[in-house]
Amino acid sequence: MTPSAFTPCFDSAALPNDYGDARAEYEAIRHGAALFDLSPAGKLTISGKNAVQFINGQVSNDVKTLVAGAGVLAAFPTLQGKVAALARIYNTGDGLLLELDAGNRAKIFKNLSRFVPAGEFFLTDATEQLALLTLQGPHSAALLATLNGVPVEFATPHTIIQTTLADTPVHVATHSRSGQPGFDLFVPETAAALVWQALLANGARAAGQTALDIARLEAGLAREPVDVNENYIINETGLTEAVSYTKGCYLGQEVIARIHWRGQPAKQLRGLWIDAAAAPPAGTELWATTEKGESKKVGEITSSVRSLALDRVIAFGYVHRYYLNAGTEFTLKHGETECGRAQLAETPFVTAPNGN
Repeated sequence: MTPSAFTPCFDSAALPNDYGDARAEYEAIRHGAALFDLSPAGKLTISGKNAVQFINGQVSNDVKTLVAGAGVLAAFPTLQGKVAALARIYNTGDGLLLELDAGNRAKIFKNLSRFVPAGEFFLTDATEQLALLTLQGPHSAALLATLNGVPVEFATPHTIIQTTLADTPVHVATHSRSGQPGFDLFVPETAAALVWQALLANGARAAGQTALDIARLEAGLAREPVDVNENYIINETGLTEAVSYTKGCYLGQEVIARIHWRGQPAKQLRGLWIDAAAAPPAGTELWATTEKGESKKVGEITSSVRSLALDRVIAFGYVHRYYLNAGTEFTLKHGETECGRAQLAETPFVTAPNGN
């Protein structure tokens, strides 16, 4: 797909690696405005008398306190407190809009659908009726204002408003996916190509997964499902903003609260400096030397890239709690082969010049 021939695609593998120049696309994220088609993301709408109360009992964050125009990041936990799915939940004034990773769309819709007959709420899968475009970069707000004076401030995450772009009614939500100011645009599928072209014509650059992965890892942002998924308890992921410890009962709360108040997770997602010829693949093991001088597997890589800002390999990985001391070094193993070294790193690896 070329930028000029855009049509929204709802295939889960729709976002290309690049549009011909990944470095230029990365530079647009860092210094301009990069435009991505994330239309495969699940979009569910929930309305009706008990919509808020119902969802509040299913997720880890507080939905009941959301006023119209506000949103939160939340997890759908399992009974064991693991992350069945992450969701951005917005109060649009007419109901709730949930945005999910494409791979979780069917699972969460099926699970929620079971409660509809007795729940006094209405659930709709709007995925293929709403395209999702996202603008990422320091010029994003100005670009939107050029089109129609969109009064959205990046400083408030998960704010959502309804406005008009290219004569099309859209919902615009503040959401940084890159460490830079960012806006998610929920656009009617029939007008998505028109809005896409208008954004390109006013200075945005079409960009793909390679540039986005580099920028988000530099910013220390975990990505679902590669860094966060059903293998991990929410406490292990570091996504503290996705959990309320005062909201009351929800599925998986007992495990999550017990770890938070009385203990610590067995492992944690951490940034890593990598000393290797190439970025190690997901699943590469982290080995360390124990106090007894023995070699032991203590974690694994979930995602890695060569940072363009730093010209070195950086990564995310889960590390056992006994090996989280600053300066701890690890040997990388892929299968039986040693393939480099790693060291714990503070995140973000790269801080945006504007502080976001």
